Amino acid sequence: MAIAFNFIESLRMINVVIVSDDLISSKVLMNETDMTIHIVKPTHLERLVDQVAAYAPNIIVIDDSNTKLNIDILSYVCSLQCPDAPIIVLIENSPDFVMLQSSAFKVRGYISREQRPLLAKAIRVVNDGEAWLPRKLVAEMLDYFSTELAYKPAANLKLVNS
Repeated sequence: MAIAFNFIESLRMINVVIVSDDLISSKVLMNETDMTIHIVKPTHLERLVDQVAAYAPNIIVIDDSNTKLNIDILSYVCSLQCPDAPIIVLIENSPDFVMLQSSAFKVRGYISREQRPLLAKAIRVVNDGEAWLPRKLVAEMLDYFSTELAYKPAANLKLVNS
């Protein structure tokens, strides 16, 4: 019976890969019983992406504060290598639409320094298929997309005279 329970429990584990030079991010997750945490230190892009992919992650967390690699390129290449693993980026400041756009919309969550204690919650939210984005960024996205659509009429809409 215990073996069956452990097997079922392992199916619910969230396999998290953290790309970071330090262990601060992983310490926030140390007591999480539903997550398996792997730390990958940033090196050359190709080697780093291979190491991340080897863990078959459910979620990839990239710490922007201590990597010399371009986060936009890293998140894009990781998304190609691990297409089913959403990406969360740990950043110093609040994210904006340009950051999301520069990542080719591959990032599903941004965690600012003030939100670091919420990292475990953000991982669970993103793992469930949602995004972890500030409301201000969501409003910025909606403004951008509504402006874009306003200038491009839909091909299949017809004006009807009343």
